[in-house]
Amino acid sequence: MAIIDPRLDGAEQAEARPLWQRLGWMAAIWLGSVLALGAVATVIRYWLNSPQS
Repeated sequence: MAIIDPRLDGAEQAEARPLWQRLGWMAAIWLGSVLALGAVATVIRYWLNSPQS
């Protein structure tokens, strides 16, 4: 486990984080964006396939 120096600025502190933690955040953000895109696509699909009255 890495010890993070509290005197580091934001960029240096981000680089000091463990690789698994940075990859985990990247995967979580990617998964969130994919789920959001899927939700928007589903809403558009239902909207376009709804019966017109």
